[in-house]
Amino acid sequence: MQPKKSIILVGIVICLNAFYGCAGLKKEPIEKKYFDLNINLPASNQNSISQGTALLVKEFFINSTFDSHSFVYRVGKNEYVTDYYNEFVSYPARLVTEKIEENLYASSLFTPALTNIKQDIDFRLSGKITNLYGDFQDTNDPKAIIEIRMALEKRVDKTFQVISEKTYRSEENISTHAPAHLVSGWNTGLLKIVTQFINDFQTPTP
Repeated sequence: MQPKKSIILVGIVICLNAFYGCAGLKKEPIEKKYFDLNINLPASNQNSISQGTALLVKEFFINSTFDSHSFVYRVGKNEYVTDYYNEFVSYPARLVTEKIEENLYASSLFTPALTNIKQDIDFRLSGKITNLYGDFQDTNDPKAIIEIRMALEKRVDKTFQVISEKTYRSEENISTHAPAHLVSGWNTGLLKIVTQFINDFQTPTP
């Protein structure tokens, strides 16, 4: 994206925030808003014959474009802007890793690996968040986009072998461009991704 165009787009985001922060002719200070992610698996996913399998979840990597507390919006084919006034409470890679980890342990499929020693681990999960943004290319059809590539390794004797490697993507329609609605869309998408991962684990490809 050309530097001049980027500056203009960022300026639009700032102006919009300033507009909504005004009361009459007096401008109020623009306050940042911070958002967490929150997902909970349904009760039907909380039982499995694989209960008790020790899993180590490694912190996920993230595409550098989205490696920021600040929300990222896609406004054109190759154009992105950053919203410095609406942010995650922590780095998104850490947040996504934590939510996936918490829900996998809650599902009863896995238990936390107590150490990093190989013999104490049955499976290792790693991943990379390849897309995490609000898709505002069509102003009348905003979407929350989240895409994660996940790799699951199984311990075989003294080594780990990749038994599953797959990219999971969710595009959730949201009613408005509001940050709260965007976060809700990400939550829905992340829940679908975790649910699909669990289904894939329970029904492995022959």
